Amino acid sequence: MSQLNLIPQKDLRAVKAYSFGGISLKKRRKVARPLIEGLVHHVVFKSSKATGKLSFYVHKGLVQSLIKERAKKFYIEILDFVNMGNHLHLKVRFKDKERFQNFLRTFAAILSRKITGAHRSSSFGRFWDGLAFTRVLMSKLEELGLRGYFEGNHRQRELGYQEREMYLKQFNQFIYRLRQRKARTIA
Repeated sequence: MSQLNLIPQKDLRAVKAYSFGGISLKKRRKVARPLIEGLVHHVVFKSSKATGKLSFYVHKGLVQSLIKERAKKFYIEILDFVNMGNHLHLKVRFKDKERFQNFLRTFAAILSRKITGAHRSSSFGRFWDGLAFTRVLMSKLEELGLRGYFEGNHRQRELGYQEREMYLKQFNQFIYRLRQRKARTIA
């Protein structure tokens, strides 16, 4: 059974775009973040200042423990997670929009304060490049594509950029063949 069959049609009609945030939203009119309870979402936190001593990878223990703590507090299910040093990818599922938005807000605030050492008498300035990027995954094929993307990022971090590119080339060919097969069965 498809995930979409479990969602009331009024919720799907209300979602005009399936992604939100990131640097593409800077200086543009704000709209509601499209979130659908029960579906899987891809979340990205990005900071160009997270290099050297401020890198998320240098603070990987802090990042992992904070994600687990905040997810537990707000009842967010973390399905997968990739730390790339200057950005974090999360694959999440939640049952309450308000709790999920609180998770995004508090996780970003606490992580930036702990990494930069900022507090009331010592500010750091803007740490994040933009709002957290979120995208609703509307099908199992999109989830599979995200799994491949996460694996490519793991390979880049461990083995280098060339290894990531070779893996993603093969994986994207696999996804293309799956889409072709699906299109033939529908027609």
